[in-house]
Amino acid sequence: MKHKKSIKNSRIENRGSRIALSSILNLRSSRLSSIVIACLFLMTVFDALAVETIDQLVAAGKKEGEVTLLASASTFGGKKGFSELEAAFNKKIGLQVKVNLSAGPNMPQVASRVLTELKAGAKSSTDFYLGSDSTFAAMHKDGGLQKVAWSKIFPWTTKEMEITPEESLLVYASFHGIIYNSNAIPKEKAPKNYEDLIDPALSPTWAGKLAIPAYTHWLVRVSSMWGREKVLAYAKKLATLAGGRLRQGEEERIVSGEFPIMASTGGALESMWKWQAKGAPLVGLPGSNPPTSSYYQLGVPKNSAHPNLAKLFVAFMVSREAQAIIEKHDYRSSYLVEGTNMSKYVRSNKLKLQDPKELAELFLKDDWALEEELNKILLR
Repeated sequence: MKHKKSIKNSRIENRGSRIALSSILNLRSSRLSSIVIACLFLMTVFDALAVETIDQLVAAGKKEGEVTLLASASTFGGKKGFSELEAAFNKKIGLQVKVNLSAGPNMPQVASRVLTELKAGAKSSTDFYLGSDSTFAAMHKDGGLQKVAWSKIFPWTTKEMEITPEESLLVYASFHGIIYNSNAIPKEKAPKNYEDLIDPALSPTWAGKLAIPAYTHWLVRVSSMWGREKVLAYAKKLATLAGGRLRQGEEERIVSGEFPIMASTGGALESMWKWQAKGAPLVGLPGSNPPTSSYYQLGVPKNSAHPNLAKLFVAFMVSREAQAIIEKHDYRSSYLVEGTNMSKYVRSNKLKLQDPKELAELFLKDDWALEEELNKILLR
């Protein structure tokens, strides 16, 4: 009844605005232009203040029929994972629509395409967007995302999930940290954080055999906590211990023993859970305290072709049902959704995480000078 009353009041307000506009048209022409513009503005405000309901989105979504994500072909378990997500989505929301995964470029390239399409007045290639904190910072800066009152519309969402308020929801967090082979590095010699990697009492265990990432943004992320000078001094010491480079996703080379340890990788915990499920001796841990993390989010472009289903599906992805499917295929989840592996890990280890808003501000600063110096030290 509350929803119906709210919709009725909104319609009365809008009807009143239109009646007022009709009266204004009888005024002298010298005043007509400015008053019409003012009234049109008021009508827009009334519309913006009317919060959508799930029922309204469902009714409009039925007419759209399908929703598509442009992303990597393996996203959320690929075609198999999307098939399961589609079934669970339709069951939870009460629809019979198609959920598509369209294989495409990486996250920054998709973001760039969406913004280019928006500026050209074209529909977005993706109905909803999956990206990291850095790409969402860019999307926010360029005004590419729809405003949605997520935590007001969907009872299973919270304000904390809105990493970019009213623009995005956290679908999973991926900690940056150390991974190592527990057969090659005994527990008493194993590092507990990034700083242990250069500790003279421990580093002889991996000196000359340490794998470092083929990128330096993991150190840029800790610069807000450590400061610029400490990060640069740390990089210089780490460089003397390096034995090679690895990319994210090459954890098998740690499992095989080719390298006993990797200084940092995105998704250190997911890698550990994935490989330990196969019986492999891989250990992962956050590299800093508070842990740095990539905050992967979902949002709806302003030029989405199917915006109603997109909003419904984005909200669905932070439900417990969707998170269970994501964990099954990717070992990833949100620490803000009760019962996930990530929420259990954060709680049991009493972790306080890096503020995602602080991280967004860091990316918007674009400290290329620091990254360039780190590249010269570690990747020359």
